[in-house]
Amino acid sequence: MGDSPAAGVAIRAARLFDPLAATSTSGVVVRVQGSRIVDVLPATRYRARQGERLIDLGDATLLPGLIDAHVHLSLGGPPRRNAAATLRAGFTTVADLGAVSQRVLRLRDSVNAGAVEGPRVLAAGLWVGVQGGVCEFTGIGVAGGAEAFRARVRENVAAGADLIKACVTGWPAAAWSAPDASELSPPLLAAVVEEAHRGRRLVVAHALSRGGVRAALDAGVDGLAHAAYVDDELAARMRGRGMWMIPTLASLTTGDTSAAARDLVDAVRRAHRAGVTLVYGTDGGVLPHGQNAREAAALLAAGVPAAEILRAATVNAARALGIADSVGAIRAGMVADLVAVAGDPLADVATLQRPLFVMARGRVVLGER
Repeated sequence: MGDSPAAGVAIRAARLFDPLAATSTSGVVVRVQGSRIVDVLPATRYRARQGERLIDLGDATLLPGLIDAHVHLSLGGPPRRNAAATLRAGFTTVADLGAVSQRVLRLRDSVNAGAVEGPRVLAAGLWVGVQGGVCEFTGIGVAGGAEAFRARVRENVAAGADLIKACVTGWPAAAWSAPDASELSPPLLAAVVEEAHRGRRLVVAHALSRGGVRAALDAGVDGLAHAAYVDDELAARMRGRGMWMIPTLASLTTGDTSAAARDLVDAVRRAHRAGVTLVYGTDGGVLPHGQNAREAAALLAAGVPAAEILRAATVNAARALGIADSVGAIRAGMVADLVAVAGDPLADVATLQRPLFVMARGRVVLGER
């Protein structure tokens, strides 16, 4: 996968985006040793060390490696090809939110071992939904009561799943036309969340209707896998409970002018205004792998400021997924996951679609080697 871990690399760029402050700093050098960042300093103070290689990115902005918190690497082509395309698009971490087998868990292990080119993968294993429901895919829907759903969660945990994906409602048209509808009853959802949290796994829910979001809040779900039709009361509850939302607007609404699509975009605006944490995700596999940055334009069109979009794809996602101690920001001690884009993404988020440079765990995978 790209270069062997760098013995000593310095990366110079015109700007560095700090997602914690949501601001850019001019003229910086980031020093990398092995797989970790060891220093971040002003370019004016930089002096090359013995044997250190300098990568000068010119008039570019350096960002933390981007995070896509909703992909399906086993959909839309061969998983290895999908993983490589995603990484080369600047997304150095992904959460795979559901598959029909545990194959993605093995892909995750191969990436972590350096045998396959791809982003860091957190994987949910098998979808957890009712038989005949939205996540039935090839017969994997769960039949039975609470114990059957607990067993599915335990199966995923035993296989090594990093988190759990619960399927609570249908897609936008159904959730819009039947706002209180839910496929997964409150007792079943409560069983899923209780079992997952017992195993110290996050629960991300496909819950688009108001009733689905209400049930997810009542059950203690950690985050929503898509935008949802939240009203002011639900948005306030989400903020108060710390439940985050992954809008996936590009895959859900692009080219759709229906009332259901318009209202879903409005709901994302409402959630954002209420202070609900937005986490970047694309439903990759529905949205083509490697085109993950298209979601930024959809969020901007929905009224989310560029700085907040960049936060959603870095520090917000890292915190939501429980990995903010190692990714999501550029500072000494963090994993060397870096991406550079031309110009300033705060002025033009579309530049995220054309990365100039990608480094994952200290290895250059796109750009100068």
